[in-house]
Amino acid sequence: MKMSVLLYSSLPLTLMLMWCGQISTVFCDQSLEEGIKYFDVRIPMLDVPAKRTHYVCQKFKVPDTDTFHAVAFEPLISNRHVMHHMLLFGCDFDVEDTAPHECSAADGQCSSWLAQWTMGVEGKIYTPENAGVRFGKHSYRYMSLQIHWNNDLSAANFTDNSGMRIFYTTKLRQYDVGNVQIGQQYLEIPPHSIHNESGGCSGTCTTSMLPHPVYLTRTYIHMHYLGIRGLLEIYRDGKVSKRVAYDEEYDYRNSPIHVHDPPIEVKPGDEIRLTCTFDSLTGARQRNHSLYFGEGSDAEMCYAFVTYFPNVQYFDQCLQIDQYDINCIDPERPFMGGCNLGKFQQDLQSHILEDIQTNCTSTLSPCIPECRTSVTQLLDQPCLQGRLGSYTNRTILSQMAAWNDTTHILNHFIKTCD
Repeated sequence: MKMSVLLYSSLPLTLMLMWCGQISTVFCDQSLEEGIKYFDVRIPMLDVPAKRTHYVCQKFKVPDTDTFHAVAFEPLISNRHVMHHMLLFGCDFDVEDTAPHECSAADGQCSSWLAQWTMGVEGKIYTPENAGVRFGKHSYRYMSLQIHWNNDLSAANFTDNSGMRIFYTTKLRQYDVGNVQIGQQYLEIPPHSIHNESGGCSGTCTTSMLPHPVYLTRTYIHMHYLGIRGLLEIYRDGKVSKRVAYDEEYDYRNSPIHVHDPPIEVKPGDEIRLTCTFDSLTGARQRNHSLYFGEGSDAEMCYAFVTYFPNVQYFDQCLQIDQYDINCIDPERPFMGGCNLGKFQQDLQSHILEDIQTNCTSTLSPCIPECRTSVTQLLDQPCLQGRLGSYTNRTILSQMAAWNDTTHILNHFIKTCD
């Protein structure tokens, strides 16, 4: 398989800016300083699988002889029939495997996202004039490109070699750019409804994660097919202090980029809340079953991708699962309501399910004390309470082969003994 190559060049002094104002619908000029160079991160020509959703990832070595600021990103779209979105991440470790591959959990090690493109976005994506995305020496020496293909027709003859062109300079600007993903990881959209879900970055999280105010410069709200409206707001002292971005008629095929000029201040203690509205009632959006959060185009998302300055280390993701913060800890409350999903999964596999199957299959009665103790140990788990329990059932329990057998035992116990 032919591997992609990093390309370098110099640019003329002036480039065309595709966005200015509050929403990216107008054209204007922006001058970049002399000596701007660029390189491409681009997958080789690959066959697109004949299925609706597929993610491909590849890591690239980038210039590291000096410290650089990336000042613009240009999407290089090869096949618009399948391209859904691209994310570019920085990797703060050495990378051995630079071949393209189907994305996996291991790709999440490159967690700091640097740039993002999605359907409907045209032209270059610029950083603020006083800030750039740092990489190179003493910073990111590798970048990871994630591409989401959406092959609606499951066609078998598509290929693609999309990527991004990165414009950079050694003349460092005043600030480093940061990017933060804000939103809700738990979605349950009932059939035949207009339904709201909200979540984001709580005041607890901004207090613990931000050592000083930051300034928002750019926002993109992301949902899938059922999304019809998106609203990102800042709450201060329990009240709305600023509307950051509002997509009154959201269309995932052509969702706008909101550019904030002047930048919007977020202080430690502020809440950044995203509300997504979904339609499973109307026309082609009508659904006869519930839809949940998922990576695929036939599932849903509720995210805002927000650019800010100055960059704050580790403030690149601030999400919730239901009411629970997952990127910070409130010292006055148990994290995730006391639910440790990783430990819960280990406990299930190591002894909880085995104990139920051992203690609750008595030929005399399933209602013996040993069975009741084992069942109670499971049902009282914090990870199985409320909406979090629905999330755990769908994302963890349903993936475990032993859970089906255990479900029959639990149902029999509840019917017979309670």
